[in-house]
Amino acid sequence: MTTADLPMLLPPALVEDPSPLNVSTFAKPEYANLTFTYGKVKSGGNWPVHCKWFKVRIPTGRQASALTSEPSLIRYELTVPTGKRQWAVERDSRDPNQTIFTCSPPPNEHAAFDGTWSVQLELWGIEVNGGIGPVDIVRQESVSTTGADGPYEERTGKGGVSKSDDSFYLHSFRPASVAVSRNTKATLHWEGTPHAKYTMYYRKPDGTQGSSTVTKDGEWSSPENLVDDTSFTLEAKMKNEVRYLTTYIKVNNPDITVNNVTANGNVTVDGEKELKVGRLRGAGQYPSLKIESHITANSEDPGRTIAFQSKFTTSGPVTANGDVTIATAKTLTVETIKSPENGALTIVNMPSKENAVKKVKASFADGILSVTGNEYYSGAISTISIAASEINGRGGGALALNGIVTVNGLVTANEGITLAAKKSIKTDYINARVPADGIVVGNNMRMYEGMTLTTNGIIAEGGISAKGGFGSNGKWVIKAGDEIALQSTGS
Repeated sequence: MTTADLPMLLPPALVEDPSPLNVSTFAKPEYANLTFTYGKVKSGGNWPVHCKWFKVRIPTGRQASALTSEPSLIRYELTVPTGKRQWAVERDSRDPNQTIFTCSPPPNEHAAFDGTWSVQLELWGIEVNGGIGPVDIVRQESVSTTGADGPYEERTGKGGVSKSDDSFYLHSFRPASVAVSRNTKATLHWEGTPHAKYTMYYRKPDGTQGSSTVTKDGEWSSPENLVDDTSFTLEAKMKNEVRYLTTYIKVNNPDITVNNVTANGNVTVDGEKELKVGRLRGAGQYPSLKIESHITANSEDPGRTIAFQSKFTTSGPVTANGDVTIATAKTLTVETIKSPENGALTIVNMPSKENAVKKVKASFADGILSVTGNEYYSGAISTISIAASEINGRGGGALALNGIVTVNGLVTANEGITLAAKKSIKTDYINARVPADGIVVGNNMRMYEGMTLTTNGIIAEGGISAKGGFGSNGKWVIKAGDEIALQSTGS
């Protein structure tokens, strides 16, 4: 009969230590002990069972189905009960795929097992290879159940052990590139125990912490694009043990959010890029801010304004493509207000809607000052109040008032008042500037019919004619039709 045909009569009991066996790693080799107890248990036939030998075949190599790649390191010992003859153990390592241990009693003294005793083969110092998985160990025997003289049959059986990776290692955590472009993803690599649980912690673009479960052994890509320099922490858990590794990636041209920035040199914004700030402030206890270029606020966007909390001083012109608004009760102090070249200058007050009738617009164009009223009356307004000590005509010439002029106070003319031909001046009173000097009329003075001239006295160098009479103190002195002769007062 062949070994494949018959099962073992005395299958050995196998004990592995540890159980399951741990595979070796680059950083840490693992070792195993195997103990085979033979002759105690019978699977068929009757006692006694006579034995010429039994063998154990240990598969060798680096593959997962092998137990060790270093068979030369295996140590062995066979233990026989007291009172029994010693057995011999022979190792055969000629086959690179297996090492065979043959255990046999003394020559020509076959052992008779009756269930009361057994022999024990112990293998230790077995360096377990790195392959994870089950390992089949073949056992063989040459036995007889008909007596010491035989016949003997070779029978075969199998037993197995399991190898697992119980080691915990984590190292070589690094980015695929230490610097990446803005708005791209990061890829990280590491070496670690395959069956550990991995979680990646990282900084999200909004500054908060993100986390991601790793699904690929030794590799991870960020779920979000990076816009700023970012650190990554890898967490590895196995059983009750936790390990961490951290790495860092530089982002070129990043987005940066900070509370305070101090620049000992220049801060430059390239090309058409924007520098967005809520407030610009100079340094020092009494800060001043010097801007040596243009400041532009997009007037099409009402949310974009430039606010100056203190004085705003500019050495060059200030150009506003939109409106310039001064807050209520605030003052705009300037030396000169000029319109654009060949343009008009318009000043408009802005009363509330309830007081729209009080709206006044003053325009300066083509050498003319025009003052107009509100939206209901667009013509010249009826009243203009001018507080001035002197009003001069243009170019030192005459000042022309084309309409009626009403003066509520005194009018003083240092150079005289000239009325055009057939024009009149209407007044209730004319008083001399110096009462003692009186009023001198340098030409004819004519009173219209029905008009009365009242004076303290008249000195005429020419004639005096009156269509009415002359009175004094409310009484007629000369009535119409009376005659009076005047003579010279000279001697």
